Amino acid sequence: MIKKHLLFAFFQIKSTFRAVPRLILCTAVFAAAVIVIGLCGNELLSDSQDRTVNINVAAVIPEGDTSVALGFQVISSMDSLKSMCRFIAMDHDEAISALRDGKISAIIEIPENFVDDLMYGKNTPATITIPENAGMETLIFRSMISAGAKSLASSESGIYAVSDLLEYYGYHDYVTASQDELYDFYMKYAFNRMYFYDGETVSATGQTSSAGYYICSGIILLLLLCSMVTIDRFSNRPPAVMESLKTGGISKTYVRLCEYIGVVLMFFVLFTAILIICSHTAASEYITLNAGVILSLLLVTASVIAFVMFLCCIGDCGLVSTMLVFLTGAFMLYAGGRIVPGSYLPEIIEKTGNVLPAKSWCTLIESAFYRTPDINAALICAAYAVLFLGAGILVTVIKGRDR
Repeated sequence: MIKKHLLFAFFQIKSTFRAVPRLILCTAVFAAAVIVIGLCGNELLSDSQDRTVNINVAAVIPEGDTSVALGFQVISSMDSLKSMCRFIAMDHDEAISALRDGKISAIIEIPENFVDDLMYGKNTPATITIPENAGMETLIFRSMISAGAKSLASSESGIYAVSDLLEYYGYHDYVTASQDELYDFYMKYAFNRMYFYDGETVSATGQTSSAGYYICSGIILLLLLCSMVTIDRFSNRPPAVMESLKTGGISKTYVRLCEYIGVVLMFFVLFTAILIICSHTAASEYITLNAGVILSLLLVTASVIAFVMFLCCIGDCGLVSTMLVFLTGAFMLYAGGRIVPGSYLPEIIEKTGNVLPAKSWCTLIESAFYRTPDINAALICAAYAVLFLGAGILVTVIKGRDR
């Protein structure tokens, strides 16, 4: 009996591998579509794109105050500010009208005697007007103003503290010199806003480069698309054949399991061969093969094919199953942030994608390629494989059809 079952499994797997030429052709066709998607996504995430923020700010300056006018002229011509802000001199009424029409993002109204008050410690504040429904540009400007105010407060505190300390210990002759030196010190920081920030690289693709991100996503997308070629493997068998197998002690559950194993092995062998070839080309920068990658690919393949088999059992194969595989696969990859990164998606879509199988498939492949394989993702993929395989067999039994 065992020999008969093993022989049946061997012939089942052998017949599955006959579809390899057709699968290779389809892989080449689908790979072209996947590459186009990857190139478009990589272009979207490219750091070479111009993403400068242009904030128009109206400056209402007191008439005849040459000190303030000269100061604004110097500040507006600084490279560190020109990349973000453009100051436009306006009167009060003109600035309010421009703010209402959306032509500017904020208004700075400088009071009279602003420079004198600043020098003598009175610190009469400038009036900042920001619209209620502020956009991203206005929020950035508000952050800049807040940073500037805190910098000014820190500078004055430092100067006053040193001056008071010198006065207290009787070093009156050093007060002016210390103030001049501190002025230079604080102005150096004030005129270079980069001193206030710590550099931190933020990427929509996480720890993976955009190219590696889309390579991993492309592997899953190819698996899903190419699996449609093997849908007929899960189709109905002639009743006479199934009756003969049943007489020989081979149940429809065992037939389904053999079909599943044959398709999984075929995809695993094909994709492993593709990765081996790619690892010896220019793509070797992104693709390195090791035991972790091979095992992860096997686990992901088993999980994806189990999912496809389950959909075939629901859709009775044919066109319905093809549409189910394509639509559900495309949605899972989109919602999981693998076509467009999750940071670009609506929040509800992103949350939905985080609980779908494609998220774990891509995470496992990505972690295997670029760091230690993610054990949690591997366990989730294994759970999905068992779940979908069991659900597919259960649907087959419930429907009472021999597939």
